[in-house]
Amino acid sequence: MAESQHSLLSEADFETTRPQRTWNPLGRNSPELEYAFLPTYREERQSFSEEVLREVGLGITNTSGETLPRGKRDSISSETSPVTTPGFLKTPQGIPTTPHQHHGNCPSRATVLQRRFSWVPVTIFVLAFYATVFSGIYLAVAIRKPRWSNVGVGGSLAASTANLLCAFFAKTIELAYVTICVAFLGQVLSRRALTQDSRGVSISDMSMRAWIMQPGSMLVHWETLRYSALSFLGLIALIATFVAMLYTTAAEALVSPKLSMGPLESTIIWGKVYASWGNPNFLAEKCQTPIPLSMDPQARNSTCLQMEHVGQAYHNFEQWMTMWTGLVAGDNKTSDQLQSRPKPTASMWDNTTVTGSWIDISNMTELSLRHGRMVNNITMALPHAGVPAAVMDPKNDIRQPQEASGEGKYNVEASVPSPAVNVLCVGMNESELAPLVYSSWPDAHFNATGYSVFPPSNIPRWPSWLNSTVVDDIFGFGEKYGQRPPIFGTFPTANNTILNTTGIWPTDAIYLIGKPSIANPEYVMCSVRGKETGVCSTRYEAASSGALLASHCEDKSNILQHNHNNPSFVEGLWSADWKNVATEWASALSLGSGITASQASTERIIMQMMPTYSSTSNTYTYNPRLPSVAEALAVMAGSLLILSTQDAPFVQGWNYTAPPDILPIPEYQHFLATLQSVDYASGGTEKWQGVFYVILIFAFLTSAVCLVFMIVEARGHQITDFTEPQNLFALAVNSPQSSRLQGACGGGPVGRQLKERWVIGMEEMDAHYYIRSKAEAGGSPERYGGREDTSYRGVEQMDVDDGSLKAVSPAVDEFRKVSKRRSWLARFY
Repeated sequence: MAESQHSLLSEADFETTRPQRTWNPLGRNSPELEYAFLPTYREERQSFSEEVLREVGLGITNTSGETLPRGKRDSISSETSPVTTPGFLKTPQGIPTTPHQHHGNCPSRATVLQRRFSWVPVTIFVLAFYATVFSGIYLAVAIRKPRWSNVGVGGSLAASTANLLCAFFAKTIELAYVTICVAFLGQVLSRRALTQDSRGVSISDMSMRAWIMQPGSMLVHWETLRYSALSFLGLIALIATFVAMLYTTAAEALVSPKLSMGPLESTIIWGKVYASWGNPNFLAEKCQTPIPLSMDPQARNSTCLQMEHVGQAYHNFEQWMTMWTGLVAGDNKTSDQLQSRPKPTASMWDNTTVTGSWIDISNMTELSLRHGRMVNNITMALPHAGVPAAVMDPKNDIRQPQEASGEGKYNVEASVPSPAVNVLCVGMNESELAPLVYSSWPDAHFNATGYSVFPPSNIPRWPSWLNSTVVDDIFGFGEKYGQRPPIFGTFPTANNTILNTTGIWPTDAIYLIGKPSIANPEYVMCSVRGKETGVCSTRYEAASSGALLASHCEDKSNILQHNHNNPSFVEGLWSADWKNVATEWASALSLGSGITASQASTERIIMQMMPTYSSTSNTYTYNPRLPSVAEALAVMAGSLLILSTQDAPFVQGWNYTAPPDILPIPEYQHFLATLQSVDYASGGTEKWQGVFYVILIFAFLTSAVCLVFMIVEARGHQITDFTEPQNLFALAVNSPQSSRLQGACGGGPVGRQLKERWVIGMEEMDAHYYIRSKAEAGGSPERYGGREDTSYRGVEQMDVDDGSLKAVSPAVDEFRKVSKRRSWLARFY
């Protein structure tokens, strides 16, 4: 038997192998203070196992009753066994081994506890710190939703570059996160397996690292979820799995800069002022025409201005009529109440839609009853047309839609006065109108062609107040009101109108009379006058597809309504100068051609828009299927209001000394406003994207948990991660077989085998680590092939006491410290 034994090392190996250095804990080189387990190969070439077993009286008894040293037991020849061993189980010396033979002489070359400043601990700590800090930054950015003014056209960073950088850092956070979470699981499970009296680890526990690295494994090996998912560590692993899967997506949704509508912010906007409101000289001078001034020095500018009035007024009126037609065709969707009827519309620059408001609304039926005649009183307010130019001024540094990849947008509401026009139309019969018609006077010499240019000399001049009428109180005529009534050359024929624009200061309106095509009223006289109103604010919404300019009027909750911010604003100051520019507008629209019965289409369509008359109650009401005459005239005057305010002040009146109310160099005025713009900003664009906040929050929290664990629990030291495949494989092949995995060698563990608890122990004689079932390690020794195996005794520690002082090796001492260490965090894992 002795001759058939073979050592694991050849003779040459014994000669060449360097003896391991002795270790003296007291700092003395004493032969009595050697490693308890290290063999001295120079002394009879005995293995450490032989020396220790000899000294402590331990050995292994074979079937013949002979006690053999451990080293010799490991080299028993296969000749004593009748079983034929496959070639792949034979030793290099040709001696077969059986599954029940275990080579205990396998001392660990390295310690399980790595140095604090070695590569692995430092790398894990740096990655944990990086993942925690940057995931926290991403979470803060997602919550704060900052706006990135330096991103996009005109900024220092292109939008595509910003998104690329955001995705890059999100990916690095994700990679670092996965690494530290897997390392955290490995450290927790390895420490649990090494710690004495712990509950050990299971195969399903060790599979948790695969959840994070390969989320699909949860579907393939779903049984592991059954045993580990509901544990504290399993919940952390599940959270880490979903965070790892969705972190880049969450960062793209909530952190990556994208165009979105920002919050409403109060601001100050500056705009240029060129001339007073409704200045006819300025409007005529800035009118663009190729006709040189030398060709027509007298009428060149006024002709150009009239053409501009014609183009804009007809366009606005046609669009408004189209809207009316669509509503009427839709089964009478209009109303007999002015506030519910179509609002006035206009346009600017061919890409800006202007929407006005009806203000100072009065009840037409009540007025008709009070005065015994038709009284159609309309006041229309339009937004201040100077706001768009002010918002686009570079001084305000507001990003325009074309500067945000063509997808920009902003909303501005300005606290500025709004231009308003009042059209008052009153029904009259021929006798009531006669005092104002020259051709009906005694000794009248009416000439239709020359009346407007050379009015008759027998018309009384100032200071005469002319004739009184039954409508003086309605229009404010006479000395009581300080206004002279208009004088018209003759009575208009059906569907024609005649103008009077000759009123002298302080006359603040132009007038027209017309004859409708219906019997009641017989004639109608209208006044048109303008003012600045403070009951509105101006809204401007700009996008790459177009813009909207609208008035927001008579809203008590509107803090930007101009008179709310300027209590000194005086309402109802009708401009006497405005009638000068209104004269050009009325002449351009041929509203006075009825003096020669020219049958202009403008006059005809306006005279067909009479309110509905009720003969039973002798009252007039708005026709739900047709605009009224005053509404039509007001909409036509909308273009005049826009031109009047494009370069006008943003306050009431004229607060400059430059004559004649035109500045040689434009000056800036400021006004209060609110701004809400589409800009590049972090944060979700849809409400449902808020679910990704959960991912960002858990990414930060779990990263912080891993970092705290590395600092507080691990204290910078890393234990060998026995859940890593290479480490687990090396540990398993050097460990005894277990009946707990009976039948799992081919198809793998299943069922309850996945929840079997395993612990890692050390055979201190050889400083050899092994893994074994916790039930087997804590129970009676296993018997292999009818023999009792005492090679692996769980976490049993063997202190050799033979009367001499023997010091344990650093590896054994390290194992004892690691396995006995307790901390308040250990209770959680």
